[in-house]
Amino acid sequence: MKEVSLDKQYYKEHIQNILYDNYVKLALVNIDTGEYVSVISVDKNADNYKSTSDVSSYFKDNKGLDCCHPDEVREFAYMCDMKHVKALIEAGARSIVRNFRFRLRLGEDYEWVSMDIEAEKEPREDGQWVVFGMRAVSLDTLVLEDSLRTLTRVYRRIFRIDVTHNICETLRGGYIRSRDEVKHDCLGDYIKDMTMGGEIFPDDVDRVRKCLSPEFLIKYFANGHDRFTIRYKRKMDMVYRWVMTEVIPTADYRDDNKVFYLYTRDIHEEYSESIEKQELLEFYSYKDALTRLGNRNAFNILCDAYADRKDKRSVGFVFNDVNKLKYVNDHYGHKEGDLYLQRVSQMLAQHFGENACYRISGDEFVVIIMDIAEQSFNSMIARYKEVIDEQEEAPVAFGAVWKAEADSIDKIMNEAERLMYEDKKRFYSKHPEVKRRESVENEANIAVGTTEDGVPHYRNLGKTDRIFDALAATTLRNYIFMNDLDTNVTKWSASAVDYFGLPGQYIYDTQKVWEKLIHPDDRAIFEQDITEVFAGRKKFHDVEYRMRNKKGEYVVCTCRGFITKKENGDPEFFVGTVINHGVIDGVDPVTNLHNQQEYTKYISIHLRNKQTMSILAIGISMFNSINMMYGYAYGNSVLKDFATKLKNVVGGKGLVFRLDGAKFAICSNMYTKQELKEVYRHVQNLALDNVGLNGTAIPLKLYGGGLIYDHVGADEDVIKSSVEYALERSKEDHHGELVFFNEEIKDNDRMRLQLYSTIHKCVANNMEGFFMCYQPIANSETGHIVGMEALLRWKHKEFGVVPPGIFIPWLEMEPCFFELGNWIIEQALTDGMEVRKIRPDFVVNVNISATQLENHGFRQAVVDILKKTKFPPEYLCIELTERCKNMDIAFLKNELEYFRKLGIKIAIDDFGTGNATLNLLTELPIDELKVDMSFVRGIQESKPNQVLVQAVVSCAHQLGYKSCIEGVEDKALFDYLHRYGSTYYQGYHFSRPVCLEDFKKLL
Repeated sequence: MKEVSLDKQYYKEHIQNILYDNYVKLALVNIDTGEYVSVISVDKNADNYKSTSDVSSYFKDNKGLDCCHPDEVREFAYMCDMKHVKALIEAGARSIVRNFRFRLRLGEDYEWVSMDIEAEKEPREDGQWVVFGMRAVSLDTLVLEDSLRTLTRVYRRIFRIDVTHNICETLRGGYIRSRDEVKHDCLGDYIKDMTMGGEIFPDDVDRVRKCLSPEFLIKYFANGHDRFTIRYKRKMDMVYRWVMTEVIPTADYRDDNKVFYLYTRDIHEEYSESIEKQELLEFYSYKDALTRLGNRNAFNILCDAYADRKDKRSVGFVFNDVNKLKYVNDHYGHKEGDLYLQRVSQMLAQHFGENACYRISGDEFVVIIMDIAEQSFNSMIARYKEVIDEQEEAPVAFGAVWKAEADSIDKIMNEAERLMYEDKKRFYSKHPEVKRRESVENEANIAVGTTEDGVPHYRNLGKTDRIFDALAATTLRNYIFMNDLDTNVTKWSASAVDYFGLPGQYIYDTQKVWEKLIHPDDRAIFEQDITEVFAGRKKFHDVEYRMRNKKGEYVVCTCRGFITKKENGDPEFFVGTVINHGVIDGVDPVTNLHNQQEYTKYISIHLRNKQTMSILAIGISMFNSINMMYGYAYGNSVLKDFATKLKNVVGGKGLVFRLDGAKFAICSNMYTKQELKEVYRHVQNLALDNVGLNGTAIPLKLYGGGLIYDHVGADEDVIKSSVEYALERSKEDHHGELVFFNEEIKDNDRMRLQLYSTIHKCVANNMEGFFMCYQPIANSETGHIVGMEALLRWKHKEFGVVPPGIFIPWLEMEPCFFELGNWIIEQALTDGMEVRKIRPDFVVNVNISATQLENHGFRQAVVDILKKTKFPPEYLCIELTERCKNMDIAFLKNELEYFRKLGIKIAIDDFGTGNATLNLLTELPIDELKVDMSFVRGIQESKPNQVLVQAVVSCAHQLGYKSCIEGVEDKALFDYLHRYGSTYYQGYHFSRPVCLEDFKKLL
């Protein structure tokens, strides 16, 4: 192609005609000389303007700046200031202005145009030139612009942040970067200027600087989050106001295109109101509503803080119990009783200071004074006693204790309480009529006081909280609440706070908090019913709706409640219970045994208390067949009858649990290993002696796994997986004979449990110590490497490199293997993409376990990993491991067909061993058979092995499958195996499993 000079008029006009379709103005400006060359103008005339100070001179000669809409004149002049443009170019900028939109007068009307200013890479001999262009804006862009302008009424700032290309721009127009912003990261410099310029409230500066840094946001979004929000105070009109900044990645966000939007809006009014409510909530959470002193919660916090202190301070403690409160309530009414309590609290606050006083129950007050000398405390108590003695009847009995140092506040309180009771005895000896009156009332169980209607009334102040907490602790799925209608503060069961993630046990205006957790479709039902109750049109609140728990899951709940009345008929409390139908009780409904949650809890308690325990797990073989032949109702009757037999065998020596399906567990801290064996033999005999109800009984075949735990370091997941592992070995390898985990591993069981516990923790700790190795898969004809099998390895400073055969079979029983398996796939495909840069047609084989296939999220996990790594699915082959072949054939077929539709290849690993039967070939969608290395070992001398290998390879080829022979260890074996015509070979002859870098050297 020949380059032609653009000085020729023909080419200049040709370019003008092409550009004119999009540009209404295109020019070159020399910012050193002021020369201005117009290539395209509004009237199509190319004019030259000499000695112009800035581009706006064009408009001065063409109707002045009136050509620009008045609303954009100032911003336009700023964009075109040549001094500023020159400074940016000297600082290294090339894109000076991008997509600055303004209205330009064309004829009689204003039309939207977009302006760009771009600088040449290097200045010419006659100076630095920049290209200045205006192009028409499409209707779609105008609609978008209008939308953005609407958004800017709510959001004070909207930025598009391109971290990959170091660009930060507003969505309303071009963003001219300062000199510093050209040299550094745009977002970082924007945050730096904002935090250093006094815009951010000083207490929030460090947090804003950290959380809005590019490094933090990239890491945050890399963890799968789709939004980041931060609230802080920012100066607006010389006043700090609460704002919220949100950052959202674009839909096309990826490693090579890290782009996100950042916008800020004023939330001062709504957030300030929320803070005020929170402060009010905290007040009612830690202050007694009646006396305004600290309540039991505040007292408990103080006690915990003192217990945690390393340097214990001196403490003065006063325990006060109010005298005659019941008498006042019964004879003068509860209102007078409340006034009596308020007078006592005022007396304490005036003498000791309000912050030192707490009301810990209905008629009990305590005073705690830290860092006080013994002499000063004794003087204070002496004056306090004088105040009490001056009154006709002592309002309180008290005990006072000073300690230079104590282990806990509780010990000091116990001593002070003992002294208080001694003082109480002195009070009763001085006023025997009070003691006699209270004794009669207690023994007769009556109340002396009556209402105006003559109805006896009771007031058990001081016991309400304790009764509430006691009732709330009796169940995990029923949540008690009590709303004080005078204060609008609700107390909730601690279990409700934990399950739903409520802000606290005491909530002000609980209806607003509660309604936000109710499913949007159910809120109208709730609001209607609660309105009916409070309007008096319904006596009981009884409604079912869905609630969102702290995990974001919706569960069905039933809420029942009613309003209690005061003696004058005014509403006092709204009390009730929320029944959570999503929480399972600890008893299995079919067998009436403890369920799997209780089994986990049993193990956890024994681990925490470092207690020895024996576990015997028992499974019923082929139980699905019983359900299919006789029906599920009969199957349940069999389970119930079998559970009864188990309980009779165990008696009082342990507990029996029903696990998943037809599995049970006997747990005890009394059985030895020999005794567990005897229990299992006894249960086997009972199962063979017919189990069932309703006149139909059948013999059952069992399999069992056991474990003896004796304080080895482990957690409940490791214990459960170890029992499950032993149970599976009994079923698969030992024909139902009892297998102890400790015997199955045939090694130091204490060390092995510690090993498994460490592995479990490493999986939870971001796959710590795990790494991938790869073994080549070679073409059998050429010997060229065409693929690799991904193999997991684990290394730990305490155990070294652990062979996979030791931990993989056990780990596959663990629920956490799903996450580890996904990590293996992602690592393998990520490394596979590196290899594909060298060999584009390279295949990666990854082993898949039954734990993964059984997880309902596995399909989507594979799809997500393929998208994330960009690995082509047709070059991925998944190998079915041993336990996969045990799965329900219909389920397995359905899962594999899904992956086949994605283009993924399917291989059966270790074909010919274990459960790899010919039935799999007729039922499953298969692409490849892998011949197990056990058939290859010694094949030159073994006629049966020769026949079997030939049969498997021939079968594969005739069915249209590929075949791979494993265990090809040397060249002699490589040459010998050619006679069988396998598609691929794999073994040490090509390489041992190696890391990625070493693998790439093999290619």
